[in-house]
Amino acid sequence: MYLPKHFDQQDPEELATVIRDNPLATLVNLDDKGLVANHIPFLLEGSPAPGSKLLAHIAKSNELWRHANAQDNVLLIFQGASAYITPNWYPSKQETHQVVPTYNYAVVHVHGKLSISHDRETKLDMVSRLTQSMEAKRASSWKLSDAPADYIESMLAAIVAIDVTIERIVGKWKISQNRSAADRTGVADGLEKHSQSEADGVMSGLVRWGKH
Repeated sequence: MYLPKHFDQQDPEELATVIRDNPLATLVNLDDKGLVANHIPFLLEGSPAPGSKLLAHIAKSNELWRHANAQDNVLLIFQGASAYITPNWYPSKQETHQVVPTYNYAVVHVHGKLSISHDRETKLDMVSRLTQSMEAKRASSWKLSDAPADYIESMLAAIVAIDVTIERIVGKWKISQNRSAADRTGVADGLEKHSQSEADGVMSGLVRWGKH
């Protein structure tokens, strides 16, 4: 990933926030047919640092697990907030007109090794923990025990537990750090006034945070 120094994000708490708030990762690996991408929700275990794990499960019919190899790396991409930035939000436009559109975003790339498990207890633990994490913010949360036991067993038989052991993690926060303070304020104000999604609001907050 192209990463100018001023966009480099290394704060573990910020990296963890993007992963936990945006758990659906794009997992990219190389198999005998070439590059393959799968979209899988992951649960971060511990901090985003080498040695920590990201946990998930996939359908047994998904060929991904057959290509798990301790010698090969996989790449997980967690996409955070993003938004189009119009030059009209820059006060400097009125002074020089030397401005162009851009796109702001926050993204985390995790490089690591993929492992799998067909063990029933491991799969049950994986599903339980992932479900608890996803349901945590709901007023009425769904639990595995809400479904018939025999149905859960049939579902467990149809999946494979996977985890990715983190070897390297890269964060990129492109939040107008290369613009003047006035332009950054203009971007944050513009995003708030013209917000069309929750992501726009998050991006506005990131731009303001990036000023400090």
